[in-house]
Amino acid sequence: MLRKDPFITGEYYHIYNRGIDKRVILKTKGDYERLMILLYLSNSNISFRLDDIINRQHKTLVEVFFLNRDEQLVSIGAWCLMPNHFHILIKQEVDGGITKFMKKLGTAYSMFFNVKYQRQGALFGGPFKSKLIGNNDNYIRQLFAYIHLNPLEIQFPEWEKEINQRSSMMKNFLESYRYSSYQDYIGIGREESNILNKKNFPDFFQKENSFKEFVEGYFIKVF
Repeated sequence: MLRKDPFITGEYYHIYNRGIDKRVILKTKGDYERLMILLYLSNSNISFRLDDIINRQHKTLVEVFFLNRDEQLVSIGAWCLMPNHFHILIKQEVDGGITKFMKKLGTAYSMFFNVKYQRQGALFGGPFKSKLIGNNDNYIRQLFAYIHLNPLEIQFPEWEKEINQRSSMMKNFLESYRYSSYQDYIGIGREESNILNKKNFPDFFQKENSFKEFVEGYFIKVF
């Protein structure tokens, strides 16, 4: 598919997509882990076969997050996986990087899902969607918060109406949710943090304490 507006190297984008007919595309812990690993491995000019890495090279899932990827196609500043969709805050690092990254990611996960669940056909509801962010720090901060608030829909479908009564529970849920980059910004050390390329985003992405203060301040403001 030819896009009306081509991706520009050095610009920030909000990338998102969902399952076809809004179907669930992440059913189990293993599905989530697979897509998290693919977020890491697909961001490379090298082609990896994950099954070969695990079965032939005997790498653990943890070790995969430390594989050398050579030149990276994009930088990822935030991400979130949901049962039927995902969000990524991304910066294109090389010409054609976003398109190549998303093709590798979508193809690899669709093949895995279809084999595992014995199905055929498209898994996602058309080509991935994108929105140019530009270099507005306030917009980037708002998108960061939006991406990481998404998981509230799982546990608290009407969370906006329940903020005053259940704010503490909501905050605890977000901090324990493994399938986003939120934990990587609140001081929880984990291998999945290697998915991120903080140094290629505005300064506040690289200052954990200041960003944590921003996030907590945002929650205080919202909740």
